[in-house]
Parts: sequence; C-alpha cells; structure tokens
Amino acid sequence: MTAMKALENRPFGHQGERVTVIGLGGAELAKHSLAEGVATVRRALELGVTYFDTAPLYEHSASQVIIGNALEGVSAPYVLATKLGFLGSPELHRSADALLGQLWANLSALRRDQVDVLQVHSVEYACWWTDAASEGELLDIEAAHDYANAPVMDVLRAARERGLCRYIGITSNRADILAHILRSVDVDACLVAYGYNMVFRAGQRMVLSQARERRIAYLTAGIFYPGLEPTQADWRSSLPVDIRPQVEDKLAKIYALQKESGLSLVELGIRFLLADPDVSTILVGAATPTELEASVAAAQQGVLPTDLHAAIEALGLSDFIPAL
Repeated sequence: MTAMKALENRPFGHQGERVTVIGLGGAELAKHSLAEGVATVRRALELGVTYFDTAPLYEHSASQVIIGNALEGVSAPYVLATKLGFLGSPELHRSADALLGQLWANLSALRRDQVDVLQVHSVEYACWWTDAASEGELLDIEAAHDYANAPVMDVLRAARERGLCRYIGITSNRADILAHILRSVDVDACLVAYGYNMVFRAGQRMVLSQARERRIAYLTAGIFYPGLEPTQADWRSSLPVDIRPQVEDKLAKIYALQKESGLSLVELGIRFLLADPDVSTILVGAATPTELEASVAAAQQGVLPTDLHAAIEALGLSDFIPAL
C-alpha cells in the first residue's frame, strides 16, 4: 500500500506563519449537535489541521462555542479566525462601539483573550462602507467610498494594535467586490467563498493575482456549491434556477469526469485546487469527523493526474458569479 503524503503546510501571508492546506470552516459544526461539532474539531486536530474559521453568524455563535470548547487547553500550534458582521441592522456596521461589543462577545464564546485572524464578514454589503445603506443592499463599486478608514477597518487595526488579534482580513461571496475593496485596504488575508472551485473561477481571476503580488493570504471556501454538493443525489435539483443555463452543461461534464475517473467529488474538488500554490488554505465545511476525514485524505493524495486536471481546468467560468 502506498503511504499517504503528509498534510501540506503553506505560507499564510508574508509574516512567516504557515497553515495546513486544508482548514476547517465552522459554518456546519452545529448542524447535528454540539457534541458532534466538538468531535469534528478534535478530529481535525488529530489529523494535523491547523486552520479553523468561524463567525458569530454561524448558528447564532454556536460554531464559536463549539470551537472554543474543543480548542481550550490545546497546546499544539494552530490559527483561529473569526469575523465581525451581521449585527442585525445596517447602522450598527458603522458603529465602533457595536463592532467592539461583538468582538468581546466573540472572544467570550471562544474562551480566549485574542484570536489569530479577525475578519470583516461579507464586504459586499454596502452597510460597511456608507451610512446610507439599506438592509441587504450590495455595494456599488462605481461609487466613491473611503474603504481604508471605514469604522470596521479602524476597529480591526485597533484590535491588532491592542493584541486582540494578530492578523486582519476581509471576506466575501462576491469576488468582484472583494477585489475592488482589496485595492484600497491593508490586510493580511482575504477569503472568497464560491469563487474558486471546479466550475466557478472568478475568485481566481479577480483576486488571486492581487493577493499573490501583495503576499496576502488567500483562502477559498464553498468549493462544493452550488451544484457540487457531495451528498446531493440529484445535483440538477439543487441548482438555483437563475444560474442553471450557465452551468448545467459544465456540471454535467464534471460528473462525467467523476464517473470516468472513479474518484469522489471531494477528491476531484480538493485535488484540483491543490495544484494552485497561491491558495493558502482550502476551507471545508465539515459537520462530522467522517466528512473532514474525506477532505484530509483527498489532500494527502496530492494533485490530480495532469490530463484530469486539464479537463477540469477547461470547464472553468472566470467571470460568472453566482447570486447566492
């Protein structure tokens, strides 16, 4: 039997930090129970995973509680990231007091005095950047905004100066908006969800080169959505109607490649992304130890065969951004 490769470590930005290429995203940790979530985090530690990402949005902070419980007393090195955002009303996103209050609540849930990475959650929403934003309004990138001196960026910088975090970052489901804001802010990390996987590549095209040039850590998440869920028996029924015409044919070809190769969707998706050395961490939203084990095992196999990688590479949509 061929021995599995060790889980690869990659640079996290430019300050000497390194993290495993597979990270545990916390959005699904409370899906079944708190105990199952804690078991998943502890299994991640056993497997050598060193990056953990959470947010107060995830199950009303239950994800933070789970991670705080599971990591308490752990002496092995790891990097823990959380976020600020989704405070309930647009104006609170422009309030330093509200943002600091959420940060203290995050630290309390996580059972610690500091986190490693503090991020803005979903920078695509206009409420971060203007006082005139309505609920759920997306940012108009044609309008002029002072991104660098927005209240949330002031809070992130102050938190870093006070030792409440070591690194700061921004996140988004919209690669185009994140790329626009990233040009104006000084951060250590950026995270794009649904922007870089076997079909959607806007995060790769719009953000990754900028992150590479500035030596900013690039994290990718949501790599199995939409239409690529490993547990979805009928993938066509899971496709949002508004994106079906653009992606249905490409997804059908992905599933044909899966059948032909004999590999699982998890193996295809993770091993495809492994080939890009500029991706710091692939976040997987595991809800159980078994789901996490599948992702780690896929990463341990290394990159896909050249012909299979090339076939998937040819199916990418570099400009299309799913409306999630």
